[in-house]
Amino acid sequence: MSDHSSSGNRPLIPGQIAAWLGVVSLVAAGLIVTGYSYLALRQGTSEDALRRQAQKDLRAENAKKAQALLTEPARNADGSFRIPLKDAVALVAKDPKVVAKLQAAAGPAPAPAAAPAAPAAASNVFVKASDEQMKRGAAVYARTCIACHQPTGLGLPPVFPPLANAPIVAGNPELPVKFILQGLMGPITVNGMTYNSMMPPVAGVSDADIADVLTYVRQSFGNQANAVTADQVKAIRAATAGRTTMWTTAELGLK
Repeated sequence: MSDHSSSGNRPLIPGQIAAWLGVVSLVAAGLIVTGYSYLALRQGTSEDALRRQAQKDLRAENAKKAQALLTEPARNADGSFRIPLKDAVALVAKDPKVVAKLQAAAGPAPAPAAAPAAPAAASNVFVKASDEQMKRGAAVYARTCIACHQPTGLGLPPVFPPLANAPIVAGNPELPVKFILQGLMGPITVNGMTYNSMMPPVAGVSDADIADVLTYVRQSFGNQANAVTADQVKAIRAATAGRTTMWTTAELGLK
């Protein structure tokens, strides 16, 4: 009869215990690191997902409001008649001069308050654009802007802001050029009303088109600002060529 004990009942020596504890510790450390990395990655992914969802919700809300404004005839708060998109397109197709006629029917926009008389530098002297450029600008406006900003330039509150007597329109032309090229989103206050909307980039417009339509807007609807040139637009387009996302009102310092 053998006196050897079964190997299954042999006690572990201290070295084996230490080795097993080392393995367990290493596995535990690995699990902790993996769990921490997963949680950190998940948190970052969740934040991106929430941001994308917020932008998606804003676009959906604005699209819903815009759809109602563009398809349902009604009167605006100031009493002016709101023209649905299909009607505006039909009017322009029937009579390209409808913009000028509707502006005349709406009456002249209130003139801006006169500034105190003071010597002005030659570059600040207002110069009226040529009739040809104004006609070209009106044509671009009729096919790209009239549905949202309306023939009177009063916009469609609370989604589309007005262009009439709007400082942002008559100021540095770099901003509206950027809006047209890359689009704009975020809250912006115009003439005391806040609009939390978005303007998508305007596709299919040349530098000359943008210069003409901005000149038309800057010298219509009560605005009085100098013309914009195609060279100015070209320079801004080149400087922002690498941008693939819309501008936000926050990064442009707009309120």
